[in-house]
Amino acid sequence: MCNIPFNQSLLDAKYFKDYGLDVMGFDCMNIAFKDGDVPVLSKGDQAEWQYYDEKYKVQVIDSYKLFVKGIKVHLFLVQLKEAFLEE
Repeated sequence: MCNIPFNQSLLDAKYFKDYGLDVMGFDCMNIAFKDGDVPVLSKGDQAEWQYYDEKYKVQVIDSYKLFVKGIKVHLFLVQLKEAFLEE
């Protein structure tokens, strides 16, 4: 599951220090996986994320383990390395 991209100005100030967030970069978003389907990614890693047929390069800013409505999920806060759905 994921949310729509949001502007990095909505992030907490802590992400602008030692988290790898590029202040001149593109939007951020949350991508979550059910526990068990989680890719092995750490803070600062770059990965490819696919949204339907479109593929995007993203950088992991932070990750969290959450318990949402009885389901364990692993959430990644990522920054897009290119504009989302632009032609």
